[in-house]
Amino acid sequence: MALTQSSVVSAHHNYFINGMLIPGFLIGNPDSTLGFYLLGDFLLPGESTPRISCRFFDENGDFLGELIWNRLRHNSTKCVHKATPYGFHISRPSGDLIIATSTKRFPNGYITSIGGRLYDEKGALKLDHEGSSARLGGNDAMILKAPYQGSLDREMKNE
Repeated sequence: MALTQSSVVSAHHNYFINGMLIPGFLIGNPDSTLGFYLLGDFLLPGESTPRISCRFFDENGDFLGELIWNRLRHNSTKCVHKATPYGFHISRPSGDLIIATSTKRFPNGYITSIGGRLYDEKGALKLDHEGSSARLGGNDAMILKAPYQGSLDREMKNE
């Protein structure tokens, strides 16, 4: 399902993407071994820390690293992961921002904003910051209405 204005909103936690609130999203295929993906996982009541996973590349399509459930993995280019009071940010060794998250608590739940610039393995821009929202590029983004169940989920639970 493509991201549209008729999206579903969670009563507990949402991501602010493409100017709207959505409970979770996926762009690309996390089960592939090489390609770009970005997952903002659906959170269940009682959870307050969003689980972000992505495989990210530079503007030339060169692999930079992979983030699995907010943890930097496969980081041969020495990207820097820093926790912040409300999330985290990842930057290149040069200091250029790759991705940043910020989660705010409201009386009825949580909203997570994502910023930065993410590219796929072809160097195409897949996420860009636009005002107070992130803008996902491409038509293959899907809204998640339940927690993602795939290889990333199994990998983290077996750790």
